[in-house]
Amino acid sequence: MKTSHILFILALGFLTSCATIKSQDTSHISNKALLQSYKDFNNSFKKARTPLSYSGGHTASNCETYFDLAPKHDIEETVHNQAVKSEYLICDALKILSDSYGAPDKRIDFSSMGELLLSQLDLRSFSSSLYRAADENTHTLQSLFPQSSSATGPITRFDSEDWAFTLEVVAVANMNDNSAPDWIVWVLDEAKEGNYRGYSTLIIYDPEQQEPLKATTYP
Repeated sequence: MKTSHILFILALGFLTSCATIKSQDTSHISNKALLQSYKDFNNSFKKARTPLSYSGGHTASNCETYFDLAPKHDIEETVHNQAVKSEYLICDALKILSDSYGAPDKRIDFSSMGELLLSQLDLRSFSSSLYRAADENTHTLQSLFPQSSSATGPITRFDSEDWAFTLEVVAVANMNDNSAPDWIVWVLDEAKEGNYRGYSTLIIYDPEQQEPLKATTYP
């Protein structure tokens, strides 16, 4: 076989291998918008976003300025500003993924994660509009709102006449350097009438080893 043919086959094999690795490296991300941003990580981190106002007159306009201001200043508690915060959930997830120990070794099955959030996530473990509704005996969406909550794939929802509350596992990564994958979860907490808006990112460490599940607010 000619040398040029050998080199072509080797090059083709290398490209196929890279494509396979890339596919494996992104199989731990379930949210399509996050997946696209992750594939173009550097540009996504610098991408211009709707200005997010902080105390002292400071403003974040991309992921870089968002993470520069977050440790030093509080986000202004205005209705518009809280709505804008939803755009920056992408930034949270990108940062968590970049700071993690990498993707899990095994392929992730997202199909039952919403059901686990519905039935096992302790709503007292993080701040939300539903925090005060929970108590020692009743503290999951399923136990609190059995008729108004449901799950599909990696998403669970509570939907009533006046409120919409959504939890979504957007990605899985190894964040505490052990064999159990950790979940990155987005919270969308919205009044259908009125001004309340709440958006946040949660981390659920070692969900396979927890019951009930407990979440930590990021950062």
